[in-house]
Amino acid sequence: MILRKKEITKKQFDFLDHELKYLKNEGIISKQDQEKILRSYIARTGLSFISILLAIGALLLGLGVLTFIASNWIYLNKGVKFLIIIVCLIGVNFAGVKWQTRFPKTARSLHYVGILIFGAGIFLIEQMFNISINFNSSFLLWAIGTIFIGYYLKDTAILLFTSVLLFIYLNGSIFLNETSYPLAILVFLPALYVLLKKFDYPKILTFCINALAINTIVLLVMKLVPKFNFHNPGTVILTILFILGIILVHIPVPTKLQRTMHIQGHILHGITAIFLTFEFSLWFPIAYLLFLLYLVHKGSLTSIVVICALIFRYYIDSFDFLPKSLTFIIGGMILIGFGFFFEKQRKKGGNHHEE
Repeated sequence: MILRKKEITKKQFDFLDHELKYLKNEGIISKQDQEKILRSYIARTGLSFISILLAIGALLLGLGVLTFIASNWIYLNKGVKFLIIIVCLIGVNFAGVKWQTRFPKTARSLHYVGILIFGAGIFLIEQMFNISINFNSSFLLWAIGTIFIGYYLKDTAILLFTSVLLFIYLNGSIFLNETSYPLAILVFLPALYVLLKKFDYPKILTFCINALAINTIVLLVMKLVPKFNFHNPGTVILTILFILGIILVHIPVPTKLQRTMHIQGHILHGITAIFLTFEFSLWFPIAYLLFLLYLVHKGSLTSIVVICALIFRYYIDSFDFLPKSLTFIIGGMILIGFGFFFEKQRKKGGNHHEE
C-alpha cells in the first residue's frame, strides 16, 4: 500500500523535522523511524521570486498585447481583428501546455496571459460585431473560462480571479442594471465549493468564496424582502442577516472551512447588530452583549472585537444618562476582565480557541 504524502507548510515541515531530530537524539525513536515519518510529508511550496517575476511578466505581456491591439484596432478590418484574438488566445495557451512539463512556472504565466486575452477578446468581439450583451454578462462569460482553466491547472490564484469576476457580475447585475436576480451565481457557488474541497481549503480562497456566498445571500434578501411590503423592510433585512451571521458561527462545516466561516459569521452578526441597536430599544444591545459574553466564555476572541465596536458605537451616541467617560470606564473594565479570564483559563490549561 502506497501512502500518499501529506502536504504541509514549509514552516510546519521544518518544525516537524526539528522535533523528530530531538526525539531521535533522545533515543525515543530510531533514525529509520525519523526518516520514515518525514517521508510521509511534503513541504508546500509558496510564492517564490520566480513565480512572482513570471506573474508580473505575464501581466505586462498581456497588457502590452492588448494595448497594441487596441491602439491599432480602428485600422484593422473585422476578419483580421477576430483572427488576431483567436491566434493570440490559442498561441499562448498552446505554448503553456507544451512547456508544462519542462518549465511549469513559465507555462503557468502564459496561461495567465491567455486569461487576460480571453477576457479582452470577449469585450472586443462584442464591440466589433455590435453584439448587444449585458456588461455584467461579459464578466460571467469571462468567469466561465477562468474556472475551467483554474480547475485544469489547479491554480488558486486563477480561482481567486474568478471570484473577483463573479463579484463584479453579481453586484453589477443588481446595482448597475437593476435586472432580475443573477441566478447564474447559484450554479457557480456549488462548483467553487467543490473545487475548494479539492484544493484542500486554501485560506484566502476560502475567505473569498465564503464572502461571495454571503454577498449572494445578502443581495437575494435585499431583493426579496421589499416585495412583502413590510412596514420597515430595512429592519427586516438587518434582522435576517443578523440571524444568518449567528448561523454561520454555529453551523457544522469541515474543520479547515470552519475557522474562516465562523470569523465571517462574527463579522456579519456584529455589523448588523450595531445597526440594529438604532432600531430596537435597550433590551437588544443588553441581550446581544450577554450573547457576546457567552461566546467569549466559549473561547471566541473575535467576539471581543465586536464588543469593542459596540462600546465605540455607544461612545459616539451614548445615552443621555451615561457620560462618555463612564462608557470608557465600563469598556476598560470589561476588557480587563476578559484578559484576566483568559489568563486564568490558560494557567488552568483551558482549551479555548479563537474564532
